[in-house]
This record gives sequence, C-alpha cells and structure tokens, in this order.
Amino acid sequence: MTKKDKEKGPDKINFEDLSTVFENNLKIYNQYVESFKNLGVGQNNFPTFPVNNQTSNNFTINDLSNLIAPTVTKMMESFKNFQTEIQQHPNIYFDNLNKWVSQIANLNFYFVTRASGGMANPVIFEEKTDKRFSNEEWKTNLFFDFIKQFYLISANFMNNLIENVEFKNPKDKRIMQFYLKQLNSALSPSNFAFTNPEVLKKTVDEKGNNLAKGYENYKKDFEKHPNKLFIQQSKAGEFEIGRNLATTKGKVIFKNNLFELIQYDCTTDQQYAKPMLVIPPFINKYYIMDLNEKKSMMKYLVDKKFNTFLISWKNPDASSRNFSFKEYIEDGVLEALRVVCEKTGSNAANIASYCVGGTLASLALAYLKVVSNKYKISTATYFASLIDFEDPGELGIFITEEQITSIEQQMKKTGYFDGKDMAAAFNFLRPGDLYWNYVVNNYLLGNEPTAFDMLHWNSDSTRLPEKMHSEYLRCMYLNNLVVKNKYKIGDVEIDLSKIDTPIFSVATTEDHIAPWRSVYQGLNAYNSHVNFVLANSGHIAGIIQGTENKPGKLHFYTKKFEKGKTQDEWFNSAKKVDGSWWPIWISWLAVNSGEFKKPSELNAKNFEVLYEAPGQYVKQS
Repeated sequence: MTKKDKEKGPDKINFEDLSTVFENNLKIYNQYVESFKNLGVGQNNFPTFPVNNQTSNNFTINDLSNLIAPTVTKMMESFKNFQTEIQQHPNIYFDNLNKWVSQIANLNFYFVTRASGGMANPVIFEEKTDKRFSNEEWKTNLFFDFIKQFYLISANFMNNLIENVEFKNPKDKRIMQFYLKQLNSALSPSNFAFTNPEVLKKTVDEKGNNLAKGYENYKKDFEKHPNKLFIQQSKAGEFEIGRNLATTKGKVIFKNNLFELIQYDCTTDQQYAKPMLVIPPFINKYYIMDLNEKKSMMKYLVDKKFNTFLISWKNPDASSRNFSFKEYIEDGVLEALRVVCEKTGSNAANIASYCVGGTLASLALAYLKVVSNKYKISTATYFASLIDFEDPGELGIFITEEQITSIEQQMKKTGYFDGKDMAAAFNFLRPGDLYWNYVVNNYLLGNEPTAFDMLHWNSDSTRLPEKMHSEYLRCMYLNNLVVKNKYKIGDVEIDLSKIDTPIFSVATTEDHIAPWRSVYQGLNAYNSHVNFVLANSGHIAGIIQGTENKPGKLHFYTKKFEKGKTQDEWFNSAKKVDGSWWPIWISWLAVNSGEFKKPSELNAKNFEVLYEAPGQYVKQS
C-alpha cells in the first residue's frame, strides 16, 4: 500500500479507482471470451458487454459510484458507531454470542441425530410467509435443512445484536437494520445455485441450460438499463397501454406542457352534479388507477355515477428542468380544476389524490386559501399520501444532505432525476420480494417472470424535473418544512391549518413508502373533518383493492379523526370491517357531490376532443 493510499484512510473510498477496476475486469472478461472464439470452441453463448457502460443520458459506472458514495459513507459511520457501542457494552455481544453458539451446538446435535436415523426437532423454523424455503427439499433433505437453519440462526444473531445495542442517534440503528436486511437477503442460501435444491436439480436436469438462459436474461436487463440494478419483474410484451392496461373509455379534452386531462365516458343515465378530479402521482404513470376492469378505480367511479376526470402527467425531459411545485400547482392542479369546472358548469370539484399526488393536492388546497381563484375544491381524498415527513420510514435512510447533493450534481447533467433510480431504491426496501426472488427465478432458474400488471406498472417509471425533485427532497423529506409552516409556493406561505376542506384519508398497514403512522400523524395539521381508513396490505395493493371480497381483505375505519389521539388509541377504537373500503368511500363522496343530473346537462362548455384515452403522455418512455 502506498503512502497516498494510507492517507485516504479505510473510510474514504476512491470510486474512481473502483471504476478503473470495473473497466479492467470487463476487458479481461472480453479477452477471455475472444480467446474462445479464436480457438473455434463451438458456438459462443456468452456475448461480450460493451466496456463503455453508458445509458442514452450518459449514466456511467462513475455516476453510479458517485450516487451511492454518501450512502456507503453513512453506512460506514453507522458501523463504526455500532462497534463503539459494542466495545463499551461487551456483555451485549457475549450474551448474544452465547445464544448463537448454543443454537449452533443444538443444530449440530440435530444433524448428527438425523444422519444416524434418529428423530430430532429443528432448532429454528422459517416464517410461514417466507417463500424462499417453500421447496420441500428444505425440510426433507438434511443437507439443505442444515444450511437453512444455520443461515436463520446466524441472521437472527445479527438482528438481535443490533436490536439490543442503544445507539446515540436512533437513525444509526435504523441504518444498520436496513443494511443488515440487505446483507441477510443477499446471503440467503436460496440465492446460490449449489445451495438451492430447486436450482441445483434444474441445473443437473437441463445440463446447465437454465444458467445459460439466466445469463441471457441478465444481459437483456443490463443492456436495457445499465448500472440501474434493473431486473425484469413482469413478463415482457404481455401488457400494452390502451390494449389491456388503461382501457376505461374516455377522451383527452385538454393538454399543456405538464399534463393531459382525460374525461371518462359516462356509463349511466345520470351523474352527480359535482365532478371528480383525480390527481395521480407523477413518479409513476397514472394507469395504476386503471389497471384492468376488476381493479380500475376510474371505471368504478364512472359506474357509480361520478363525472370523472384524471390528470395524466407528462414524462419530463431536460426542457422541464426548472419546473417546481409552483408550476405543478398553478399549471397543473389549478389549471385542471379550471377546465373541469368550465366543462361541467360547476363552481367546484371533488379531488382524489395518490401518494405524492396527495402532497401536491394539500399544497394546492393551502395555496387556494391565500390566492383568489374562481373555482374551489369541495372535498379532498388522499390515498397513501404523506404531508408530515418527520418519519418517512426506511426511505428516510437515503435522505441526507450529502446524498441530496450527490443527486443534485447528477441532475445538473441531465435536467431530471431518472425514476429507474428511485424504483431501485423502492425495490430494496423489500429486497426479498422485489429483487432476490427475481434473481433466482430469472437468472438461476432461467425462467421468465410471470405476467403481472402491477409489477409491469412498477417498472414503468417516469422522470422528475431537476428543480422540483430537489425541492421535494430538501423541503419535505430533509427539513419537513410544510407541517412547520415554513414552506412557500413562490411568495405564498403555506399554512395547512387553514385547510378546512372535508377529507377522506386512506393509509395501508404494510406501506414502505408512506407509513400509515406518518400518514395519520399528518392529519393533525389540517383544520378539517377527517374520515380515516387503514387498509391491510401495501402501498399499491391496499389502495387498488377493487370490490371483490377476497379472503383476508379488510380495513379499519372511523368516521371522525380526533386531533391529538395517538395512532394506537385510534387503532384500538376503530371498527374492523371485512372487504374493500371502496364502498365506504363512495358513500362518503355521494353525500358531498350534489344532486343527480343528466349527462347532457353537465356539458356547459365544449372542449375539443384531442384524441381518445389513454392519450399520448402516458405512452412516453
């Protein structure tokens, strides 16, 4: 090691050096493949990678290294703090180590007993919901059973060790827990060909062809999105927007440089007088709310006699780099509100918003309390939407000054933030379900993923304008300015306490993007009558429930949110209801949507039909 290298220290990683190593390894690999070609050894099934790994927007391995450098640095700092705590409280380490040693001894006794033909009870069992070990060989084959139990015992040892250590900064514990989850998920014996019985059997049966197919799957993923940790989650070519996604009939009646406005065709002889404007998130495409006939919230609203309009956001490019929340409110939400009200002859509309669309909707409501506007918002519905970012869940681990600065430096090159990077972060919030199981299926077993509309949508990410995304990260996630009444839209101070619009808010129990306790906490900021629903399942499945009463589908509900009541107090007083929450929401909307009118009476102004739904913006890549 040179003197210069020593001066860098163990915690200062030179990513330029890593990039050089990466490039040299690719050259060596390509030379190795080329040597087989020169020797004329059969057909080459392993084509070379391009050494210059760049996407169309020049996202290189150096860019990836720079993007993750702050996270790696923070992880190392947390690990050092963990080491310090362990040194100061060695009893914590030795207590957990003794438990681990005892369990390993019991596991060895279990192995010897079983190998000798005797009977013994396993030392540890996997969770019933753990799909990694669903193959029967993990239980019946002693070799795989031993590996599985050794892994589970060791993973529990590390989890318990970190859980029992008291960190001076609670965030350090969460960071350690997050990265330990990544490590445990990555090191699962199910992820390796020789310790996964299903993969091993298929490799023998197919003489390794499954691994060759898996390599081809990997190569396609890498070439599609180099350096993005992209992995295909849904079978390619099975879904097409307008054919079997986003199929509810409607027409685009307005567009500007931010959005297209869809009005859905009426399917009933009457409709409520007050229109409904739906504001989807701009991080993904709107059709999560119009997946298929059974899950489509848009079709459900139309069939329940609501005159329904929806914003379809444009996928930004470099020309949109200076768009901020101000543009998304004034030229987005309020412009859509104007068109909806002029079209229907109403002076107000109900709105429904999802995820960051709900954050945008709350800002618009507070904005309207200061700025005069001809048209009003009568009620606001929020689906899994954060306004209080004090505890945004595991996403908060990624939000530091250093990380935001790194993202901003990358955005300066392109003018936007690529949603593929955010999708990768979301996937690793649930690494077992959203990443490693696809590694096993796609790369080791050599299978194609199954066709699943939600996962197809999940991978159909959009970009975010540079200015808006920087504002979102700094003002909301990092400093939580909105609920502190320290946020401005232009010169307009945002005060959520001025909002008295009736609210219907929905959160979900397993949400890793908008944790339900944080969603609930944010409701204290409003001066509104609030109905709160907690649905089971996650950020998508808990909202896009449909109306079928499938086993296990349930929600908790109260008609009145009481300020100051804790999450646990609310939960203990809430009514548990089987089935979807959609009918409760529709009943609440009906009371706030005026009288019935004939569709012909709700056409106060004709807007030129630009084209049929789903429009053009949603198809932009």
